[in-house]
Amino acid sequence: MKDNSHRIWDSLKWGETVLIEYDSVTSPALLFYSLINWAREKGHEIVVDDILDSFYLYKRHLELAGLDTSILGNITVIKIGGRLSVGQVIGRIGIKEPTVQSSEYKKIVDSLSAETIINPILGFEKLLFMSESKEEVLSMTNTILSFSESARTALYFVNVNLIKETTSGALPLLEEIATTVIRMHKRERKTFFNVVKSVNNEIDGVEVEI
Repeated sequence: MKDNSHRIWDSLKWGETVLIEYDSVTSPALLFYSLINWAREKGHEIVVDDILDSFYLYKRHLELAGLDTSILGNITVIKIGGRLSVGQVIGRIGIKEPTVQSSEYKKIVDSLSAETIINPILGFEKLLFMSESKEEVLSMTNTILSFSESARTALYFVNVNLIKETTSGALPLLEEIATTVIRMHKRERKTFFNVVKSVNNEIDGVEVEI
């Protein structure tokens, strides 16, 4: 798993927006774990956006899979809603209007001193689920563009079943914005991820078993 998955992470470029799609019966926790281990080995700063306790859920899945989750304890975390904390929480943002959320988030991010950041965003689809209008969905997806920076690689882990059921049209918008799109799927007892879109031709179309 390590060599194959790390090849994908090594091929990402700083400033990318990566969309990692999974369905409700495919757990993304192992792919997240691979990303965290790779980033630690490379010496990159890791900042997790934990939306409505999604990070806690990932940690529980990893614990039940028998993996060492102690490495998650020192990760910098920005919590958006929720009450169950994992890692070192440096800021908390309530579930508010997207413009207010965006302003508060920017203040926290600007306080970080790291030159480069690997930024997994867990549970973004939950914010879309709570949106009250198409205008709010558009505003929320547009915030992704506003936070695209050359020193930050953002990786959005999203449950596509929830997005398709509740926010029609949001998934194509996210895929259009993303510079790399990775889709997870299961075949029998094995889990794979496919790079279905990438600015890097070397990994476009690559399939990796987790």
